Amino acid sequence: ATHWPSRTPGIRETTASMAGNVYLGRVQNVLPSMEAAFVDIGKGRNAVLYAGEVNWDAAGLEVNQAKRIENALSSGDTVLVQVTKDPIGHKGARLTSQISLPGRYVVYVPEGSMTGISRKLPDTERARLKAILKEVVPDGAGVIVRTAAEGASEAELKADVERLTKQWERIEKKAEAAKQKKSGSGGAPALLHGEPDLTIRVIRDVFTEDFASLVVSGEKA
Repeated sequence: ATHWPSRTPGIRETTASMAGNVYLGRVQNVLPSMEAAFVDIGKGRNAVLYAGEVNWDAAGLEVNQAKRIENALSSGDTVLVQVTKDPIGHKGARLTSQISLPGRYVVYVPEGSMTGISRKLPDTERARLKAILKEVVPDGAGVIVRTAAEGASEAELKADVERLTKQWERIEKKAEAAKQKKSGSGGAPALLHGEPDLTIRVIRDVFTEDFASLVVSGEKA
């Protein structure tokens, strides 16, 4: 049995992680020497977006422009970002502009085009999953298939992809609405999508058929 460490009541809510949250951020400054941009996501301390995490397809570079951060972003720009690491000490949160949305069976990559399937799965299962996902994943999007997808039905995979597609559409609509705001500096920074609480994340990310039961403490959970 796996035992989660006991916690002080209520600490789950107060120590919520920002990782996975999607924001419309505002670029504060770009440091070419560090190949990084500092982005205001509305959390007081600026978060950091390194060049290696920039979504170059969305950056709108001209044909011959080098993939350098100063060519992609400048101070005052709005940028769609996702937190990959929470702030620690004096370091701000780490960001990526390559958004990915985790589901039960797949991680949905809205602006990706590849389908990645865990090597842990047998070849026949990999082929089956690939064939199903080719039918259900929208053009212009990609997925990373989780090991939990082993044995999942076409209907289950389709439902997972559809739910994540809708989630992405909601994020895009919120981003567009925030950009349209004319007050002051516009609608950025703004939280567009927050990851669910710990209970839901554990079930989504950790649970497989290896688990027989889940013991939950507290009415709210």
